[in-house]
Amino acid sequence: MTPHERVMLAIDHKATDRTPADYEAHRGVTDRLVERLGVADREELLQALGVDMRRIRFNYMQPEVGPDADGYMRNMWGVRKRQADPGDGVPHKLYAFTAQSTVDDVHAHPWPDPDALDYSGVRADCERYYGTYATYGGPWSPFFHEVGWTIGDENFLVWMTTKPDVVDAVIEHIVDYEIEVTRRFLDAADGMLDIAYVGNDFGTQRGLFISPEMWSRFIRKPLKRFFDLYSHEYGCKVMKHSCGSVRGIIPLLIEDGVDILDPIQPAAAGMDLAGLVRDFGDCLSFHGGVDTQRTLPFGTVEDVRAEVRSYIEMTRERGGYILCASQEFIEDIPLENILAMYDENRRNG
Repeated sequence: MTPHERVMLAIDHKATDRTPADYEAHRGVTDRLVERLGVADREELLQALGVDMRRIRFNYMQPEVGPDADGYMRNMWGVRKRQADPGDGVPHKLYAFTAQSTVDDVHAHPWPDPDALDYSGVRADCERYYGTYATYGGPWSPFFHEVGWTIGDENFLVWMTTKPDVVDAVIEHIVDYEIEVTRRFLDAADGMLDIAYVGNDFGTQRGLFISPEMWSRFIRKPLKRFFDLYSHEYGCKVMKHSCGSVRGIIPLLIEDGVDILDPIQPAAAGMDLAGLVRDFGDCLSFHGGVDTQRTLPFGTVEDVRAEVRSYIEMTRERGGYILCASQEFIEDIPLENILAMYDENRRNG
């Protein structure tokens, strides 16, 4: 069974020869693993670990411009920020919109142009892996966060109640840009992307950042635009990323077309993999789950192996699981525990 077949069968909730695996880590961790295993580079490391997926990355951001006459750099959303405070009493950061801004102001704002980006390298990145490995990726598009970056996080939370029409307009323009960037990315991929992957963190350790009602009111419909683009227009499976506890909106994500939920953070409330598989495993696949908050940094090698075995055993016959950590591997995780995670998966093939 090829890595590509293994991943796609698992997503379709079918048994595979072993559990498919993925890998994400800080550069320093990858460099140390490359040295430890004596391999040439990251790609040889992934092959040595038995990683079945390859991520196709694309930077949707555009460079800042400036400084202007007042010393401000301007990012693509229109936020102006000084590199240093000259002490003149003027704010260090000026958001794109203020309490006085109207919907007309939002529509008149100079939003970024998706044609300004270079999509020429996407096809080559896909061709390198497509057919052998499961390819996934795309512009990250974390519009839930970018609204806060554009108007201020506190303003975002307040304006959902006091200026909902302005919030709607800001979301619309940010998503319009990211949808068009994504469309051009997918065109450049030319059918060689198996799984489209989109960001946005909706969860904290204990629950959602905003209520399910507010999430449905402001976030659900714009987010579904991405899902529809991926699956209906380009035939990709849909993987949705959100850190933290998002159990409260999982039924809505399933209803709207999500195939895979990432990264499964089991230390967050209601996010233990066993409970998710029990309640949603017939119609949703899971990517992640090996605990980077407790087991991987603080557990023994046998603790890691036991956690991996438990995930393999609960999904062996039904599929629907891709082995990966609950977040990127960072420098506090012993290399022995990372290696044990992948070795245990291969042993149980």
